Amino acid sequence: LGAAGGGVTVGRAIEKVERCAAVLERVPAGELADPGDVRDLSFGGNAKALCTEVCVEYGEALAAYAALCSELKEQRDHTLLRVLLDLYGDRYEAGKRARSALDFEDLELLARDLLAEHDGLRQQYAERFAHVLVDEFQDTNLLQNELLEHLERDNLFRVGDENQSIYGFRNADVEVFRDHWATAAADGRVESVTVNFRSRGEVLEAIDRCFENALPDGFEPLQEAEAARAAKPRVEPSVELLVTDKDKARWDAALGTEDPFGAAMHAATPWRAAEARLLAKRVGELHSEGGWEWRDIVLLFRATTSMSFYERSLEERGIPTHVVGGRGYWAQQQVTDLRHWLAALANPLDELALYSVLASPLAGLSLDAVALIGLEARRLRRDPWWLLHRSDELRELLSPRDHRRAAAFVELFAAERRAAPQVSLETLIDRAVTSTGYDRHILSLSAGTRRMANVRKLMRMAREYEADEGRDLRGFIDTLAERDEVQPREGEAPLEAEALDAVRLMTVHRAKGLEFPVVCVADLGKDGREDYGRLRISDDGMAGLRLASLDGASLDSARLAEIKQHETKVGEEEERRIFYVAATRAQEHLVLSGATDLEKRPEPGDMKEPMRWLARYLPESGVRRTELTPATAEELLPAADRVPALAEPEPVGGNAQPELGLGTLPAPRALPVSRLSYSGLEAYRRCSYRFYLEKALHLPGVESPFAPGALPEAGLGARLRGTLVHALLERLDFGRPLVPAESEVAALIEGHGATVRAEEVADLLDMVERFAASELRERIARAARVRTELPFAFTLAPPGAGGRSLLVNGVVDVHAAAADRLLVVDYKSDALEGRDPVELTAESYSTQRLVYALAGLRGGAQQVEVVHCYLERPEQLAVATCAAADADRLEAKLLELAAGVVEGRFVPSATPHLELCGDCPGRSALCSWDEQHTLQPG
Repeated sequence: LGAAGGGVTVGRAIEKVERCAAVLERVPAGELADPGDVRDLSFGGNAKALCTEVCVEYGEALAAYAALCSELKEQRDHTLLRVLLDLYGDRYEAGKRARSALDFEDLELLARDLLAEHDGLRQQYAERFAHVLVDEFQDTNLLQNELLEHLERDNLFRVGDENQSIYGFRNADVEVFRDHWATAAADGRVESVTVNFRSRGEVLEAIDRCFENALPDGFEPLQEAEAARAAKPRVEPSVELLVTDKDKARWDAALGTEDPFGAAMHAATPWRAAEARLLAKRVGELHSEGGWEWRDIVLLFRATTSMSFYERSLEERGIPTHVVGGRGYWAQQQVTDLRHWLAALANPLDELALYSVLASPLAGLSLDAVALIGLEARRLRRDPWWLLHRSDELRELLSPRDHRRAAAFVELFAAERRAAPQVSLETLIDRAVTSTGYDRHILSLSAGTRRMANVRKLMRMAREYEADEGRDLRGFIDTLAERDEVQPREGEAPLEAEALDAVRLMTVHRAKGLEFPVVCVADLGKDGREDYGRLRISDDGMAGLRLASLDGASLDSARLAEIKQHETKVGEEEERRIFYVAATRAQEHLVLSGATDLEKRPEPGDMKEPMRWLARYLPESGVRRTELTPATAEELLPAADRVPALAEPEPVGGNAQPELGLGTLPAPRALPVSRLSYSGLEAYRRCSYRFYLEKALHLPGVESPFAPGALPEAGLGARLRGTLVHALLERLDFGRPLVPAESEVAALIEGHGATVRAEEVADLLDMVERFAASELRERIARAARVRTELPFAFTLAPPGAGGRSLLVNGVVDVHAAAADRLLVVDYKSDALEGRDPVELTAESYSTQRLVYALAGLRGGAQQVEVVHCYLERPEQLAVATCAAADADRLEAKLLELAAGVVEGRFVPSATPHLELCGDCPGRSALCSWDEQHTLQPG
């Protein structure tokens, strides 16, 4: 052997023979070997020296022996599987009988059996119908066809399209359609409708030329209907092919560690991230070039797996999006995060819930920190909540950043656990969202408005549960779990307007039967869906198994290999039909986007990326082709537009840009805000430049140089006075208004760390007594439903915000729903000093009134009355009333104010005065007004 060469040495040949003998020695008499032991005994390689008749005979015998071993093991596994399935079937049937239940298969099987076994029943039902029409016949299977045949009296009319058979995962069998078509064709009873009333001729021509090569023999091209012929296309050509290089090595070499495509897209591969951004860029261009509305454009996907990457790419360019369908409400991350927060509040020893909260933006710890906490808690045999209270241990265990976040979380979460029994379930969720900054995180993500709608839906569920069952946190958590089990497909919360002008993203299956002016079929670089299961059933009812051995090895049986080969071919045909359905949704313009290896340009293969055959079969003429490689990526994909720096405000007075001790004050620019309270908006309205200094530059206020004699007397101070009287009014029963005792008021003052003075106790009691005796209090008592300290939030989409939404939130003192209107009351403890409440409200609280009114209308009220009640004079109210018809006007007014913040319009107030400017951080040097103006009385 050695002299003969050929790559096999004597030693290796002997080793093979010895291994073969060893296997056979282990096999008991009358038994066969494990196929896993036999499969690697062939010589393989370039063994020319062994190509003799004896060796060939040995190889054939070895192959036959291995096949026999495999079939014996497969037969044994089949026997065990049959027993297992029989047991399962018996118990499943018993369970259904106990519940008098039927599943979907029972409906088909039992109906078929009844019709097959009872001639009278079959005849009775068949004679009920003069004609039977079956639409979408290509989506039926053999069992459903049997049902139809039992009802047929030569009056069955079938309608279908083989090229639209895309429901194989629901057991649809296109062969049923093909068989009936062939039979009907032989009898001269078929009719083809090939006129298309949907798409432009240019789109149809490209589709026809592509799919006559991609689909099996018998493809019938579509023709444009005369009535459907439109004017000149808005954008020419009407069909586009966007191809991105799929070679990851070339992307890695070009981008290195600074990957502007993959890194920003988290789990996306560089080529998919690049393709998503190329497509987003083209969508923006089509919107501007063709004049299509955003709602006219749809992105279609084979699956939802990578849809989020394309959604994010669109959002980066300020393009509004709306995902149709998706995984459902309970699977949304924000819903999961808040459910874990509530579960941990109820029981911090629930480790799954606590770890989930720590890893979420609610706490913001890194995954490394969560893992370290878990390992340390396990080592100490203590729960993680106990460990989180051990600050010294955590300091040594975690990074400084994670330690700070853990400490802040423990402090906040402990306070929330103490407050949980005292506040409503809805408020618990709202506090979690606002106190952790979770709302800002949500709105910073793509489709932030939709995500916030899901949070509000959870708050509504909490409110409804509490109204029915009481304030039971544990019960609410269990109810959510039950709804998750029985309603796993519950839809996401709807947006304020489902008819938003937004690009829609959906799967091809969801789009079937629909049509759109512009269709973009995306992610065509994704391989087809193959079934990697260990058990397959063939069309003729035979089962194939993957055989496993105790050492962990596995081997496909011959039957399984045969079934897989057939199903792969069938699967590839369906994949091509899926993209035929997608392409034929387009009315005016079609974009096909995907990735493949642009250097090797591989041949089409079963269940490989569709772009392989699309790039080949799509005609050259009439199609715009764009190829994206790492070398051209920067040219074709400029960085996503960011909020630009804006010009500094025009000076009103003297020096608008003075020198600071540490350098020059940066010019005002747009703020990346995602949440504003009404107080923040009011502050912006009063002086937008001061708002910028405090909110953007975080400059601290300065000591106000009050004029002599203007310093406030020692006491509670205006802010604490307002806090205390609000706390007293929160406790007031509107139906039976009992004024608190002096001792109760004194305890409240002392609890806030202030000195108790008789005149201040009397002042607080006087305000409460005045309100208790007022007509407004009586009116609130007559309302159908009253809630106090009710939080609210709604979103705005300011122009110039790059597609981001802005959350406006706050809390109303009293929310009283009557039959004809919603009454919103805000207590004011301001000293009127002879001023008219109506004028003071218009001057200082107009933004608050606007926000309250719009919040009420957004909540569904048809009429809202906003009342500012000054407790010094509760009989003289400042009232503003609006109706649903005013919503657009109010929103436009609020948007104008919010847009100034987003766009960066920050200028000093046109009416400076001491009350506004006295403690402003810009008064002494940064403001364009001098002190002659900023220190004058208001």
